[in-house]
Amino acid sequence: MPHIDSTTVLGRRSLLGLLISAGPMASVLAQTASYPNRSIRFIVPYAAGGATDVLARVTADAMAKNIGQSIVIENRAGAGVILGSGLVAKAPPDGYTLLITTSAHSINQTLFRKLPYDSDKDFEPVAILGKVSFVLLVQPSLEVTDLKSFIELLRKNPGKYNFGSAGLGSPMHVGPELFKNITGTEATHIPYKGETAALNDLLGGHTAFMYASTATAAPHIKAGAVRPLAVTSLRRSPLLPNVPTMAELGFPAAETYSWIVLMAPASTSRDIVDLLNREVGKALSSNEVRTRMAEFGFDVDSRLSPAETREFIHAEAVKWAPIVKASGAVTD
Repeated sequence: MPHIDSTTVLGRRSLLGLLISAGPMASVLAQTASYPNRSIRFIVPYAAGGATDVLARVTADAMAKNIGQSIVIENRAGAGVILGSGLVAKAPPDGYTLLITTSAHSINQTLFRKLPYDSDKDFEPVAILGKVSFVLLVQPSLEVTDLKSFIELLRKNPGKYNFGSAGLGSPMHVGPELFKNITGTEATHIPYKGETAALNDLLGGHTAFMYASTATAAPHIKAGAVRPLAVTSLRRSPLLPNVPTMAELGFPAAETYSWIVLMAPASTSRDIVDLLNREVGKALSSNEVRTRMAEFGFDVDSRLSPAETREFIHAEAVKWAPIVKASGAVTD
């Protein structure tokens, strides 16, 4: 019987072990090198036709032209953004199932006592697509002419006036809660199923004020159906250039906006995340995309890296947590 050197056997076993363990990694590297080689899905946790859906489609179309693969929008509305977000959290981290969501992602961390995913650990932030600010609108019948007189009215009548929003925990809800906190005023929140329903009740005289997106509010302001007091951005809105900012009026801390972000499942390779970040930047530099974004009142800033995007999302969660808790809106 021939003699077999034990060191040779050990060496062969070690080599075999390395090959077996390297198999999954080699597969991942191969996928990354050829990415993307098929269509990509953008899961949008909102109904079709809304601003988030439209801007997701505009961005996806621009990205698809550059990467040479189609990007399919799949609307998965339900339970706020939780249904669609949960699908992406559980998707394979291969870059083919991605999430387009909003600031609700950060707010929900406090709004809900329990989520079916970890908002930080189960996602890889890719890029911020844009931010949209709001305008404080009041009924024309309300005897106020500017932000100062409005604050005085609320202070003299704590809890008498109500405001509508696009829903519990939406930026249109937590923004006025932040405003109340800063100005020491009280008002009653009435949540609606979307911005349109809330605005209709303001126009009908059923609520006293609300935060509305600048694009939605602009035609009603022009028609004199509502009175704008201030925009919630640090700079004046191109859609409402004659309306002062809250910062100009002495309340920079009242800055409120919503944002749209692209995210991937956790453990998606850094190469894929970086590639997607670059492609978002290219798409957002397109005049066609920027024009469409501007129509919806969105500011575009494609300078954020994936790491900076993660920091931004975390900072938003920290900012809104005490405001959500103070509002009493925390729910199961």
